[in-house]
Amino acid sequence: MSKKSTASLSPDTEAILLLCGRFGSERGETSLANPAPLTQKEYERLTKWLLECKLRPSDLLGGDLAGRLSDLVHAGLERARVESLMARGTALALALEKWQRSGLWVLSRSDAAYPKRLKKKLGQSTPPLLYGAGEISLLDGGGLAVVGSRNASEAALEFTRDVARACARDGLGVVSGGAKGVDVAAMQSAGEAGGVTIGVLAADLLRASVNRQNRMGIQSGQLVLTSPFNPEAGFNAGNAMARNRYIYALADYALVVDSAEGEGGTWAGATENLRHAWTPLYVRTPGESSGNAALIAKGAQGFAYEVSEHASIREFLEKTCQFDTSSLFQPIVPVGGIATTEQPKSSPAPVGVVAAPKPENAAEAAPLAGLDMFQDFLVRLPLLLGNGSRNDEEIRLALGLEKGQLRVWLAAAVEQGFLEKRKKPVSYALPRQQALC
Repeated sequence: MSKKSTASLSPDTEAILLLCGRFGSERGETSLANPAPLTQKEYERLTKWLLECKLRPSDLLGGDLAGRLSDLVHAGLERARVESLMARGTALALALEKWQRSGLWVLSRSDAAYPKRLKKKLGQSTPPLLYGAGEISLLDGGGLAVVGSRNASEAALEFTRDVARACARDGLGVVSGGAKGVDVAAMQSAGEAGGVTIGVLAADLLRASVNRQNRMGIQSGQLVLTSPFNPEAGFNAGNAMARNRYIYALADYALVVDSAEGEGGTWAGATENLRHAWTPLYVRTPGESSGNAALIAKGAQGFAYEVSEHASIREFLEKTCQFDTSSLFQPIVPVGGIATTEQPKSSPAPVGVVAAPKPENAAEAAPLAGLDMFQDFLVRLPLLLGNGSRNDEEIRLALGLEKGQLRVWLAAAVEQGFLEKRKKPVSYALPRQQALC
């Protein structure tokens, strides 16, 4: 492999690119000589194995690779496939040289510059790799995610432009997906008004990075484009759906301008965000589409902000948000082996969150209500579990939750990597290893 071409990569990132990256076209049949890169779930299994072996991804570069992979079967991966992936040095060097000529960068979640927001909100679902163009630090700047239909009405698009210009005026970033319709209207209007814009793309990152208008925004420091997918990948419906979570996770607040009910990427992304409580969700009210009212019925907030020169959209969001945002971006400290926000036992419940009641009889505890409190639930888990484990009934009684609500939150906490579900007997504990590599 050309050392010159990979000099800008950390050793861990180089290894993760070899394991998970796609170089050039994504098409073509796979074989032993041309193996399929690891999927995110496969990489998670490999990460668990590496941690158990006290290894880093970079330890797979060079040296006695065969010896290190002798126990790889425990990760459910074929040794020959991993060896073939790690041998793609020439293809990596050529792809990296092409990307760098267009001003692209590559980060792995082992890099210090990797967005902390993604790690904190998504946990083990954080993508192993991020590609992008522009100032990386903008990715941790937050802002308002603005999303909506590709076929939005002109009234919806004008509303979007007004909101984006208000964000620029108030120094609030705009996060969106770069698709035609609402996404493009939001990003262009924020940029033209001098605001900061984060574009999370599902396809064609390389092409978008050299677009004349985008280059102007990138060079001025107002725009950063990013994607967890191959920079040369064309449109793929699965990728378009999958990137929605990254839009929400990079924002402080989210606004759905227009959504069809029960179908399409906007609806899928919004309902996924409501399930996982990544970001407080607002919905334009009223909207032309039935999906707007349906999202509010599912727990989103109506967006009653009226754009004017004297009305601050930042202040509106801060005052009306019913979601606990105060604890989302505090410094991370290790508690029982899991990264979480620092929350002393004696601290009061954050603004917007109702503290769990403390009745004399725990069995009579009133339930906590609303997905808005999922983040508070996550904060309380390390204090409750410590280094031990508890079954679902013990957790329910301790936190005063209804069985149905607890079941949903426990499943989400396990999926996002905040909890381990143990068997025989079934119980829940903090992960033994929470490091992301």
